[in-house]
Amino acid sequence: MATMDVRNPTIMARPGIASLNAVDQRMMQIVQSTTDSPARDAAIYHLQTGGQRMRAKLALASASIQLQPDDAVTAAAACELLHNASLIHDDISDRDTYRRGQETVRARFGEDIALCAGDLLMALSFQTALAIEDRERGAALLAALSDCAARVIGGQSVELGCQTAGKRVPLATYLAATRAKTAPLIELAIGIGLPESQKPMARRLGEAIGLAYQILDDLDDLSHSEERPVHNAHLHPLHAIFHHRDGQGCLKHAQAALARAARDRQALPDPLANAVEGLLEKLQAKATQHQTAPLTVTTEV
Repeated sequence: MATMDVRNPTIMARPGIASLNAVDQRMMQIVQSTTDSPARDAAIYHLQTGGQRMRAKLALASASIQLQPDDAVTAAAACELLHNASLIHDDISDRDTYRRGQETVRARFGEDIALCAGDLLMALSFQTALAIEDRERGAALLAALSDCAARVIGGQSVELGCQTAGKRVPLATYLAATRAKTAPLIELAIGIGLPESQKPMARRLGEAIGLAYQILDDLDDLSHSEERPVHNAHLHPLHAIFHHRDGQGCLKHAQAALARAARDRQALPDPLANAVEGLLEKLQAKATQHQTAPLTVTTEV
């Protein structure tokens, strides 16, 4: 099967292979086809804010291993719809007002409409999986989406249950919450086109990449803070800094996770191996940036 340029998926490597633009268009068509409602308007607004489409890139690359191009686009759209549903819900929980440089759905439409918009995108992700012409693979994707959603919801609930500022949370709880909240959506995208025998590898990759991604995202939050040093009273108890000696400890953990992912990536088929490699390179570049600008954080309770 022809392969796409997964490093720059908006450009086709060969005719007939889908691009990220096709995934964006498919998602918008799916949402616009629903009954007119405030939830629909809010969901459309959220999708128009863009995003890196990291999971869509992985899903397209993986799906192209076994699915026809149009089904690959549909599968990637299903994954990305579920991811965006989780983002809208996450912004409600975190009381965030900006995402991707624009107002969150919560800030613009209110929390109740935001909740409905997230629910709508989640429902549409399941519906989209059933639109795959390869019925067997569509049913398998629906099952994977349902499992992923349940795990992410569980991880989010663990995080919400640990919100007391300054509270000490066990390392095992931190790792479990990170795996449950971040890893399943990455595992989902990577595993779409893999045979059953390689699904454990998709889980290992999802957990390793998800852990590194979350640690680096936590360090980004500290880097963007106007207060240096940063005090723990401003941080969630599940923030990475509480579960490592310092910023350098966070980086060592993230880089170890990236190294594990790099080893597993070698066994992946193309073009998925290239897509994962591109993601790992971006995360390693972010880790390098943090390495050159160490943080001072006060973590005493």
